Amino acid sequence: MDIDVEWQTLKNTLQQAGNEALGERKKRRYKRRLILWNEDIKNLIENKKKAYLRYLTTRSETYKLEYKTLVAIVKRETRKIKRQRWETFVSRFEHDLHGRQINAYTVIRNLNRTEKNNLRLNPIVEHTWLDYCQKLCIKNLMITTQKGNLQN
Repeated sequence: MDIDVEWQTLKNTLQQAGNEALGERKKRRYKRRLILWNEDIKNLIENKKKAYLRYLTTRSETYKLEYKTLVAIVKRETRKIKRQRWETFVSRFEHDLHGRQINAYTVIRNLNRTEKNNLRLNPIVEHTWLDYCQKLCIKNLMITTQKGNLQN
């Protein structure tokens, strides 16, 4: 049997077993975050990448120092933007006390949570997991051999 076919069979088996055992979780698309990306940051990061590639090609100390200074500049600018965005976020709550009290309470309550995700999983016993994977692997092998026979 071809190694690529075996790899695909194993990969499909593990993905299918994981999806059936754990289920699939949808990503939240509308998560509010601090917006950091702008043209200035984009240009700084592009310059940093170019400096890094220059350093990799030449291994010169001057290019290394240039790259390190650009890394520091990018970090400094992102920290500055994060600080500015956070201040504007908090100032909305300070000036609008009556309209956003509920929002302010939920934000403050969720700041210090240790558990960020409320995902609860039921653990599966190891031998049950192994038996299930073996059955699924045999099923997938039979399907791939049938496909191979049909193609020949």
